[in-house]
Amino acid sequence: MDRRQLLTFAGLVGVWATIGCQPSRPQQVRRPPATLPGTGVTPAPGDVSVDFAGLRRRLTGTMLLPDDTGYTAAATPYNAALGIRRPAAIIRVADAADVATCVRHAGGRGLPLAARSGGHSYEGWSTPNRGIVVDLSALRAIHVRPDGTAIVGAGALLIDVYAALAAAGRALPAGSCPSVGIAGLTLGGGIGVLCRAYGLTCDHVRAAEVVTADGEVRTVDANRDADLFWALRGGGGGNAGVVTAFTFGTVPAPIISTFSLAFPADRTGRVLTAWLDWMGTTPDTLWSLCAVTSAATPTNRVTGTWIGPSDALASQVARLVDAVGASPTRESSRRLGYLDAMKYFAGCTSSSIAACHPASFPGGTLDRNSFHAASRMLVRPLTASSAGTVVGLVKGGPPMVLLFDALGGRVGEITPSETAFPHRRALASVQIYSGANNGKSAVFRVQRDLASLVGSGAYVNYINADQPDWAQAYYGANLPRLRIVVRHFDPNGVFTFPQSALHAEPGG
Repeated sequence: MDRRQLLTFAGLVGVWATIGCQPSRPQQVRRPPATLPGTGVTPAPGDVSVDFAGLRRRLTGTMLLPDDTGYTAAATPYNAALGIRRPAAIIRVADAADVATCVRHAGGRGLPLAARSGGHSYEGWSTPNRGIVVDLSALRAIHVRPDGTAIVGAGALLIDVYAALAAAGRALPAGSCPSVGIAGLTLGGGIGVLCRAYGLTCDHVRAAEVVTADGEVRTVDANRDADLFWALRGGGGGNAGVVTAFTFGTVPAPIISTFSLAFPADRTGRVLTAWLDWMGTTPDTLWSLCAVTSAATPTNRVTGTWIGPSDALASQVARLVDAVGASPTRESSRRLGYLDAMKYFAGCTSSSIAACHPASFPGGTLDRNSFHAASRMLVRPLTASSAGTVVGLVKGGPPMVLLFDALGGRVGEITPSETAFPHRRALASVQIYSGANNGKSAVFRVQRDLASLVGSGAYVNYINADQPDWAQAYYGANLPRLRIVVRHFDPNGVFTFPQSALHAEPGG
């Protein structure tokens, strides 16, 4: 099944699938308003004292200013719904020393300073208006040691990480979208199709190289700057420093059975409750996602992975079918190696690795997408009544999908306070996603209404500027400690942005 067949089968053309990777029709971009609300700051020209000419001379990498060739393409956010961005400068750093130079010579001088790995920030805060973008895309080296640990540059894209690890017979649990950067994904936690079997991406971080607001290059781990190491595992990208490289522990690359099935639309509410009950009783080696898609009668789809004997998957799926009480209208499965399974979920099964890259990356062919998204964390079981209400939220209206992404397993074996990721006890994450031009208000409405049904938490990697309760939703009980750590390492707000931990102060 190629990408379009997969999407057509799912009923999700234009709104695929966990992280906004599917190209859409070209959108008319919007010019930013004069107030530039996406930056969090609106400095007057006289407030800015960055010597860009002097900074450029000190760099090994390159700098793009608004009049330079290539600037417009580099300044365009991945999410086309955000319109045009106009950073003061985009600095394509060559190494950690370049990052430190940027921080020392530009940090705290009236312009926001933002790191950008893959550039998939849902609100585009890695490309701030009138800010300085520290573009890490050149830091994409990946080295797998004989002991299985991997040194990964912060600018590496997921598809390249998967390919390098697979070549060494290793694997890392991470996300589905091939062009997401490893840094942003890891710093927010890292939910993915293997998380129940192996945990979150951040659970595999053994050390990180990070440039802090004082311009120092630090290597942090459980024994060195342990509080910062804690914050970098789930505390969200953009807080406390710029990570330039990670050391990951990896696992042997598994053989993966993938499966996908859909049930009659009039059973969607029952599918949702049966799926949730089923996931509570399946082995950790089974992960799945339940998608509920808007329609006059909302449709459903269950997709998943199984690590184990292929004949054992059939009995697991049969239990779900029995619980739904209806035969699937479509059903498929296949057995794949690790890299092929990651390409399958990335939607580029039959493509080269280079073709899985975004258009802005060397060799890439995928276009940017236009979408609106938000999230909740499901922390309580759904009754037949509450599941019916959830399904009713997407009945009719603009194209939209609710993606219930199963957690539990190894994710829940770690206590919520052990890393900054607070949602260890959640049953699933719920992404509300729309590729419709008029989908923003509908996404916000569904997110608001889901709170009383599933819980008020939210996943920081699905960041949403319209969410009023964002600080508590993203960080839960870990918020006070995260504030303290970020304030300690960035007392002057060098890396601040509208939903940074520094803005999560009472009344702030």
